[in-house]
Amino acid sequence: MNSLTPGLTTSHTTTANLPVLDYTIITTDAGLATACAHWQQSPALALDTEFMRVSTFYPELGLLQIADAAAVTLVDPLGIRDWGPFRALMLDERIVKVLHSCSEDLLVFFTFLGILPTPVFDTQIAGALLNQGNSLSYQNLVKTRFGVDLPKGETRSDWLQRPLTPEQLDYAALDVAYLYRCWQDQQSALQQQGRHTWLQEECNRMLGNYESEFTHDYDDYYLNFKSGWQLRPRPLLALQKLAVWREERARQRNKPRSWILKDNALFAIANSMVSSRTQLATLEDVSDNFVRHEGDGVLALVQQAREAPEADCPPPLPQPLTNSEKQLLRRMQDLVEQRATELGLPQEILGRKRALVPLLYAVLELQPGEMLDESVLPDELTGWRREAILHPLLKLLRP
Repeated sequence: MNSLTPGLTTSHTTTANLPVLDYTIITTDAGLATACAHWQQSPALALDTEFMRVSTFYPELGLLQIADAAAVTLVDPLGIRDWGPFRALMLDERIVKVLHSCSEDLLVFFTFLGILPTPVFDTQIAGALLNQGNSLSYQNLVKTRFGVDLPKGETRSDWLQRPLTPEQLDYAALDVAYLYRCWQDQQSALQQQGRHTWLQEECNRMLGNYESEFTHDYDDYYLNFKSGWQLRPRPLLALQKLAVWREERARQRNKPRSWILKDNALFAIANSMVSSRTQLATLEDVSDNFVRHEGDGVLALVQQAREAPEADCPPPLPQPLTNSEKQLLRRMQDLVEQRATELGLPQEILGRKRALVPLLYAVLELQPGEMLDESVLPDELTGWRREAILHPLLKLLRP
C-alpha cells in the first residue's frame, strides 16, 4: 500500500513477534464525522500524533491515531477541513483521552484545534504512580504488559510527506494499538490503590502548563534564565521584557525561540543594557540582520526598563545556595527518597529538586513564628503531595 485511500482497511505483520493489525485510514471530512459519531459511545479513546517540529515554533501535524476498544483508525489531517466534530469530541468530558507522555501532543492539539483535550489520562504518569518506572516509555510499557517489541525505526521519519510509506502507517497504528488496554489495566490498578485522584491531579497540572497559550501572558518566562539572580533590578526588568518579546515574536513568525534570538544573546542584551545599534552588534550571536530588522524594537524595550521606577522591577531572584543550604537540600532529598520508598513511588515524581529549592528558600525567608504561605509554593507540592511530602518536609525544616 503506497497511498492513503478513503475508507481503506489494511492488515500487516511487521515482524514475527507482532500480531496482525487491522486499521482504517480516514482522509475526508465525511469519514471523520462518521467516525466521531461512533467514538461518542466509547468511554475512552487512545490518542497519538505524528508531527514535524524542525524549523517551526508550533508542531505541524502529519498523522493522527485513534483507538477505541475495538479498532485503530488513522486520520490524515492534510485532507481534513472540518475539524468541528472531532473538536467537540476532544472536549467531551464523558470520554477519557488516553495518551502516553503527552506534553508535546498537547501542543499539537492546541495548534490544530485551538483547544486541549479533556479529561486526559497519561499512561506514563500512571506508570510512575503505580511504581512501574519513572519516564516509562510506551515501548517498555507494552513490552512489560504484552511481551511485544514495538518497532522504533520510523520515529523521526518525515510525517508530512505524501504518500506515507506502509512502514510509517504500521508504526503509527502500533503506537495506539495497545494503549487502550494499558489504560484499562492502569485505571483499575490506580482505583485499587486509591490513587486515581492523584492521576487526575497530575494530568490537570500538566494541562495547566499550557495556560499561557490561551492567555498570552508570558511575564514569567524570564524565570527560565538560571543566571537571572546576577542581574540588578532594571536589567532584570529588561530580561523580563525581552523574554516576553521573544515569546510573542516566536509565535508570530512560527519559528523556534533560538531562531529569533538565542538565550545567551538575550541575557547579554539585558545584562549590558545596550543603548545603541553599534553596541548591540558587538554582542555574541547577534547578527547584522537581527540588528537591522529587530534592533530598534529591542533597544526600545531596554530603554523602557532603564527609565522604569525601581518599584516596577521584578523582585530579585534567589542567589545560588550556600554550602550549608546545599546540605539542608540534601537532607530534604533524602527524606523524599525515604517517603518515596514507603509509598512505592519513584523519587522523581514525589519531589523533584526544582520544587524543593523554592520551598527551601521560602522557609529560610520566614521570620521567627511566621507561618508559611503555601500559596507561594510550586504547584507540584500541592494536592496529594501536601500530606505525602510537603508536611514531612516542613517538619524537617522547622522542627
